[in-house]
Amino acid sequence: MDDTADILLIADILLIEDSQSQALSFKLMLERAGYSVAVAGDGVAGWRQACATNPRMILLDIDLPSLDGYQVLGRLKRHRLTAPIPVVMLTHRDNVDSVQRAIDLGADDYLFKDDATLELCATVAQALEQAAR
Repeated sequence: MDDTADILLIADILLIEDSQSQALSFKLMLERAGYSVAVAGDGVAGWRQACATNPRMILLDIDLPSLDGYQVLGRLKRHRLTAPIPVVMLTHRDNVDSVQRAIDLGADDYLFKDDATLELCATVAQALEQAAR
């Protein structure tokens, strides 16, 4: 999770998360389920990595430095190469306005971090299955 690294990992899932401890926790959980996971530590790095590597799906926090998750989501859904990539918001924000804004911008799902330990792998599998149709 070195933000200074110039090497981009091509992975099943791109996790855009600024908290190193949370990113590591989610990354390990997903890797145990058989997914390869790349991590970007801020919005700009996440946007660039999504464009460069075309992951199968993106898990996106809202509260990020440089570009927030809403800005990243908007860019992803407006860009012809990244628009088809399923995006699941993974955040602490648990209010209706945040959920609605993410859905309006094109998020495929919205998952609260507090519930993620139980639901993350199932949500990822479902999003990937729907994208494959």
